[in-house]
Amino acid sequence: MKAVMFFGPQEIKLVDVPRPEPGPGEVLVRIGAALTCGTDFKAYRQGHRVLLGDLPAPFGHELAGTIEAVGEGVTRFKTGMRVVAANSAPCDNCFYCARGQNQLCDNLRLHNGAYAEFNRVPAQIVKHNLYELPGSLDFKEGALAEPLACAIHGADVMNVQAGERVAIIGAGTMSLLLVQALADRGAKVLVIGRNPERLAVAKRAGAELTVAGDEKEVHAAVKAWADGVGPDCVFEAVGKSETWQQAIGLVRKGGRVCLFGGCAMGTRIPVDAHRVHYEQLHLQGVFHHTPKYNSQAVEHLARGKVKSELLISASIPLAEVPAYFARMHQQSNPKVAVIP
Repeated sequence: MKAVMFFGPQEIKLVDVPRPEPGPGEVLVRIGAALTCGTDFKAYRQGHRVLLGDLPAPFGHELAGTIEAVGEGVTRFKTGMRVVAANSAPCDNCFYCARGQNQLCDNLRLHNGAYAEFNRVPAQIVKHNLYELPGSLDFKEGALAEPLACAIHGADVMNVQAGERVAIIGAGTMSLLLVQALADRGAKVLVIGRNPERLAVAKRAGAELTVAGDEKEVHAAVKAWADGVGPDCVFEAVGKSETWQQAIGLVRKGGRVCLFGGCAMGTRIPVDAHRVHYEQLHLQGVFHHTPKYNSQAVEHLARGKVKSELLISASIPLAEVPAYFARMHQQSNPKVAVIP
């Protein structure tokens, strides 16, 4: 079969590899669509030992397709089923799994290989994080389940309630998913960004207001929108130290800050400890997803609750993936569907 393999930073190639056969508990999926992701672009630029493992490595992690074959012991899934697979599964046996914190599992099984004609889904993912898709849902839409699960996770952990005012810093793909997850809970959402076109898309996704400008202008506009006191909750969806600080500075007294965007290892930020203490701020990191949120994401997609057309800008064939990454890796891009 044809598959895109990662050989090192800024070196991916379309190659011929043996078509895998599913082992016990596994399934083989004929990929209908895979989606590009900011994490893939980051890995392309600089490599990622944790995500990719030994090289050369299969590449891409958001996929949906049709089951081609099932391994011994698989009973819930049959050949011909339309499915979406998440990119990880918990081990069930560690300290964190025992406490329901599957996203922090010490032995989290990560999975790649979406940019290929076929993908062998490991038994642990088949057990926990493989879901049937309804016939009405396009594979491109179904492949959104994993990033949508991350957004639903964030909204749930922050306990966002109907009528609350929530600000999101950043107007990228994850911000668009957060807008829709938060609006689904009845929140009023504001998005802060720099790119006018992306802010316009955020409005179409469900944001009540979008704001751009320097930090003082943004702060004044957000505070005025949020009853003169500031948002109940602020989501940082960029992953930079300056926007983490901005998020903490924007939230109202007694408010919550979701540190959703991941910063580089070793990043440090100064925090006004006096304000955190005396104004009772709640700062919460949110990472990855769990089977619970993946299941909810598939349900949201199946019910047509996600404006997927705002998230996927185009489609390309598998053969174009290496050239596309080489051309676009320095930009922040909307998702593109890879159609084998």
